[in-house]
Amino acid sequence: MVRIVTDSTAYLDESFIKENDIKIVPLKVSFGEKHFREGVDITTNEFYKYLTESESLPKTSQPSAQDFIDVYKPILEKDDDIISIHISGGLSGTINTAMLAKKTLNTEKICIVDSLSTALIIRFLIEKTLESIKNEENFERICSSVKAQVKKMLSRFILDDLNYMVKGGRLNKAEALAGSILHIRPIVSFTNGKTKVEGISRSWKKAKARLLHYAEKINNDAGINKIGVHCGINLKEGKKFKQEIEKILKIPTALLQVGSILGTYGGPKWLGLGIETK
Repeated sequence: MVRIVTDSTAYLDESFIKENDIKIVPLKVSFGEKHFREGVDITTNEFYKYLTESESLPKTSQPSAQDFIDVYKPILEKDDDIISIHISGGLSGTINTAMLAKKTLNTEKICIVDSLSTALIIRFLIEKTLESIKNEENFERICSSVKAQVKKMLSRFILDDLNYMVKGGRLNKAEALAGSILHIRPIVSFTNGKTKVEGISRSWKKAKARLLHYAEKINNDAGINKIGVHCGINLKEGKKFKQEIEKILKIPTALLQVGSILGTYGGPKWLGLGIETK
């Protein structure tokens, strides 16, 4: 049997986790001396309350190798195989600790997949894995097909406050300074697993229009199989943006409010798209 392991930045809903028996390894966030496991010790609403009220940026950390071993080992003891799908190695050290856990366990029954992204992209890859399991494909084939699927994924997002990305080391200071002075909104992608500025807009409204145009272009050029909206504390805006995409593309659109880890770097207010192309 093939089992799925992921991390907390997939932000999967509880019913989906239970229905598919998915195991979650949480990343961690700290506000001063207060330490939390994402999705375990702190809720999304609690996190954004801390974030907006805190004078300093929280710190994040990846799971330890032992955290992974504690999840992997009981599965391996049942002689099951594992597809382990995680946040980009360019954003977090989570992949590295997963690989260290695999090496420590001295097994080839674990396939570790770098999503080169996070959030909805991880969910889309998990759905691909579940489809392959349902089709009774063998472990090696599932591993290779899911890794190949990563190349079909795209992410774009816009930020309201660049300082979170800079302080978190995910955007350079020159880009942030320009944004602060000119009051521009950058359009950012995950390219090869790292953040890259793809363009700028003079206002939040125009930046949102650029995101919609991007989705239209991808749908016309490559075709979209799945699409979803990411958002932060601005859930109401995220829901409205989701409806706009569905109206324009005529494609069912997912909505995902991200929590502690991505909220630390994106800030309270942001919008993003996760896309699986055809």
